[in-house]
Amino acid sequence: MNAGGGGGGTLIRIALYDSISPSVNQMEKALNYEWNHGNYSMSVERIDGNNILAGELNRDNYDVLVIGASGRQYFQGVTEKWKSEVKDFIYGGGGYVGICGGANIVSRGIEHPRYFLDGVINRASLGIVDVYINDEQNEEWQYLWKDTGQDHIPVEVGIDRDSEIFSDYGRQRMYIVYGGGAGMYPAADGGTDDMKPIAFFIEEPMEVAPLHYWRWNGGWEIASNVTTDIKGQWAGIDTTYGEGRIIIFSPHPEIPPMMNGSISEFFGLSIYGIPRYVYSWGGGEQTNEDYNWWILRRSAALAAGVAEEDLPPSG
Repeated sequence: MNAGGGGGGTLIRIALYDSISPSVNQMEKALNYEWNHGNYSMSVERIDGNNILAGELNRDNYDVLVIGASGRQYFQGVTEKWKSEVKDFIYGGGGYVGICGGANIVSRGIEHPRYFLDGVINRASLGIVDVYINDEQNEEWQYLWKDTGQDHIPVEVGIDRDSEIFSDYGRQRMYIVYGGGAGMYPAADGGTDDMKPIAFFIEEPMEVAPLHYWRWNGGWEIASNVTTDIKGQWAGIDTTYGEGRIIIFSPHPEIPPMMNGSISEFFGLSIYGIPRYVYSWGGGEQTNEDYNWWILRRSAALAAGVAEEDLPPSG
C-alpha cells in the first residue's frame, strides 16, 4: 500500500486480470473505491498474461492481484513462467482475491479429472490453496456453458461471522450469485492449519435453478437433468501463502442477484456465441448493482493488509 495516494490517504493498487466475461467490468467498478472520508482508496489497472510474463506483476507496481470469472488463466497458466510470477508475487507479500475461475486457479485442481479441460485446469493450477474443486464439466460448469449473460441466480451461503470480512455483517446467511463455480473441499494430505473456510453452500444450484440437457426428436425435448452436488462444500476460503494473503470465493459477489426469479430454457447463443440450449434467469426482483460489492472491497483490503477496524463498510 502506498501512503499519500488518493489525496493524502492510503492507496491500494489492484491488478485486475482481464477477461471476456462482462463481470470483469462490474469488478472494476466495485474496486475503484474510497472510504473513511478518503483515508483509503483503491485504484484498478487491468493486466493480462503478457503483463505477467513480462514481470510487471510485482510489489513495486501492485498490492493485490484479482482474478475473477476468467478462463484465460487456465491456458496461460500452463507455462511455468506464468505460474512462478504469480506465486512469487503472493509469496513475497502480494495479496490475492480470486472469484470462480480465480478461485480454481490457486487450488490443487480436480482430484479425479475426466475431461480434457480438467487436465488443462490441473496443469495450470498453482496448488497454493490445499483444496480440490468439485467443478464437473457435465454438472456445475453447465451453469457457465449454458449462460446467456442473464446469470443472476441467487444461491444461499452460510458465512463465518468470525471472519474479518463478515465480522460486522448482521446475519449468518446471505445470497450470492451462482454461475458454475466449484464446491471446494480440503485435500486429505494438505496442510490446512492456516486455511479457514469462511463461506459454504447451503443450497444446491440444481434445486434453486434446475437446468436440463435437451435433444431433438421432431421437436426439442428434455433428455436429462443437469445435476450438481456442491451443497455443504466450501464457497469461500481465507488463507496465506508465504507472506501473502489469499481470499477466494466460488460464487460471484460482483454480480447482483435477482431474488425470486425463475429459469427459462431456450435454443439460442451462449455468452461465448455458441448455438445451443441456453438459459436465462428472470421474472424476479433485481437487487442494486452494488448489492454484494462490499465483499470484494473488504476482501481486497484485507489481502492488502488493511486492519479489520479500517476495512470498508459491510452491507
